[in-house]
Amino acid sequence: MFLTHEKYLKLCDELPGNYWKEGKNYRWKYIEYVIGIMRTICPDEKRICEAGTNGIALSSESTKLNYPEYDLNKILYDVKDKFFNLFVALQVWEHLDNQQLAFEEVMRISHAAILSFPYQWNYGDSRHKNITWQKISKWTCGVKPISKKIIKERIICVWKF
Repeated sequence: MFLTHEKYLKLCDELPGNYWKEGKNYRWKYIEYVIGIMRTICPDEKRICEAGTNGIALSSESTKLNYPEYDLNKILYDVKDKFFNLFVALQVWEHLDNQQLAFEEVMRISHAAILSFPYQWNYGDSRHKNITWQKISKWTCGVKPISKKIIKERIICVWKF
């Protein structure tokens, strides 16, 4: 089942720390948009992979990759080619050590991907600052997304492979 606004608000209040509590209203704006894309690409929720959900997954049916260190290259190595219908990673890519290699793995293991990035932030730690389209394009091997949209200082990109 895809995440509902009611369930999202409940999870935000239940999770420890302030990350979700402090930003729950503005985060829902882009999460709701991503769920809409997910419903279009994968309405049956079969074989969705979500990386870095930080406690709030967008689909209860998805395979969740939540590790303290995002080494997607090692995690995805054993996944069969085109096993997933959809790969989703929101605000994760800037934390990876080798974004290009991870994106190559995502292209190999999935039919489509939705990634979001902090876009041109001038605050926060160095991983989040000054992420431009040129940097995102390099991280994603120059593969052009089929769509991109900026919501709340996040750029959300969709690829079909």
